[in-house]
Amino acid sequence: MIVNQGCNERKDQFPHACVRGFTIIEMVIFIVMAGIFVPLAYIAFSSAVKEGATPESITKARFVAEQKMENLTKDIFDNIAITSTSYTAVPGYTGYEWKWTVGYITYSGSPPVISDTGSATNYKKIIVYVKEPKGYEYTVNTIVTKRPT
Repeated sequence: MIVNQGCNERKDQFPHACVRGFTIIEMVIFIVMAGIFVPLAYIAFSSAVKEGATPESITKARFVAEQKMENLTKDIFDNIAITSTSYTAVPGYTGYEWKWTVGYITYSGSPPVISDTGSATNYKKIIVYVKEPKGYEYTVNTIVTKRPT
């Protein structure tokens, strides 16, 4: 804001007469800066909103994967078969596909390291993959241990 320097003698009669407002240069600078920052803020906000929304198909893929994981882990350790499947259609869910792998792992070292092994151990790793119709893949992992009898 610019204040008129020659208005001191009129200040008593017209207290607001000395304030003139914004100049055209200040307004142009403001408009240019707003033109730069508003689109940037819009892009950041819109991408955050898109990523924050969970579509129904992804939620359904998560449900299917967790359902399969529960089905695989309901048996005792020795009855969980070592297997690796390829993608097949999920019964009752059009457009969804799933696969799963079950394998032995070792868990040792400091810090502990998990690694795949072909020989029998007291640990099995189970991974369930579910693809939804648009191609997004949801994964559920777990480790099952053999309990002492």
